[in-house]
This record gives sequence, C-alpha cells and structure tokens, in this order.
Amino acid sequence: MEQVKTEQEQGLGKLKLGLEWEAGGTPPGDSAPGRWAVARRARDWAVLFHSAKGVEYVINTFPLSEAGERAAKTMAAKLVDVAWGKGARVEKTSS
Repeated sequence: MEQVKTEQEQGLGKLKLGLEWEAGGTPPGDSAPGRWAVARRARDWAVLFHSAKGVEYVINTFPLSEAGERAAKTMAAKLVDVAWGKGARVEKTSS
C-alpha cells in the first residue's frame, strides 16, 4: 500500500468541512457493496462507509490534526485492501 498524504503535504491547504477523500470501494459482486471515505468534520476526521443502499456508517473517528488525518486515511485505505483480499488477513478468534 502506498503511503497516504495529508492535504498539507499535497499543498492543498485545509480540506473544507464535509468534503471527502475517497479511499476506494468494494470489489464487484461483493455481498455488501459500497465505498470508504474520510471526511473532515467540525470536531474530527471520520472514516466512513457509504453503503450502495444509501446508508452511511461511521467506522471510526480521529483527532482533528494532521496526524489524525493520516491515521484516518491509512485506516480507510487498509479497509479497501482487506475488502479486495490484499495485505492484512482477518483471523477468527474464539469467544
């Protein structure tokens, strides 16, 4: 996975409230299709999943800082990789 860059590192200034950074979507034919995004909100960076059915889920939030932005984008990108079967493996744990 390529390292994500913050808005400041890209020289874009601050992302406006409500605008989203698209991380990617689920593979074709996925049983729960949708896409992941990161949004700058008033109090935090939010990792979101937009379901193809129109429902938005907040997966996690991070502090409203450059480190928080990087963490949110990294998480969203890794979720895309996992959906496509790349990188991290998810193992079952006993309950």
